This record gives sequence, C-alpha cells and structure tokens, in this order.
Amino acid sequence: QAQLAALADEWSVAKSNGLGGDDLARVAQAAAAGRVATLLIESDRQIAGRLDDATGRVELADLSHPQVDDLLDDLGELVGKMGGRVLVIPAEHMPGRTGLAAIYRY
Repeated sequence: QAQLAALADEWSVAKSNGLGGDDLARVAQAAAAGRVATLLIESDRQIAGRLDDATGRVELADLSHPQVDDLLDDLGELVGKMGGRVLVIPAEHMPGRTGLAAIYRY
C-alpha cells in the first residue's frame, strides 16, 4: 500500500509539472509516441473502443461489436511494447477518476 501511495504521489507531481495525465486520448497519443514511462490502470474497469497503435487515435465503441476491445487493455499492451511499465491497481488506490493515470518520460 505504501508503494501504491508513492506512485499516486509521483503521478500527482508529474501531472502538476505537465509530465503526467489521465485523459484517455492524450495518454493514448503519448503511448503511441513512446512517451509513457509508467501507466496505472484501474483493475475491473473497462472502456470499450479501438486504439490505433501507430497514431494513438482512440475511437469509443460498444463492446458487443466483434472488432471492439477494452481500450485500457490495449493501451497497457502498447505501453509495455514501447518499454513502459504497466501496473493494474485497485480502484481505491487509483489517482484520478478516469481509470488510467500516466507518467510521461518527457
């Protein structure tokens, strides 16, 4: 729990310095550019849609469509592929309210 609290504090400081965020579209663009060092994802949360790995473009959609997946899962895979760290944490320890929080490299 102390480590999760420290991560939340690190994200808050990064966000206040313009090096962190929790806006899905902006985090996705940063992930596609390889700028996300750490991505926190809220466990048991899903956001339905499609993610373009090359551009970071996000398109929200209905999970009932066969070509739609969970954006948070796709985003986590992209960040991992680009060398970032991905942590899935309980809702009570998540900073912000969007289901994700990113700390940028630059």
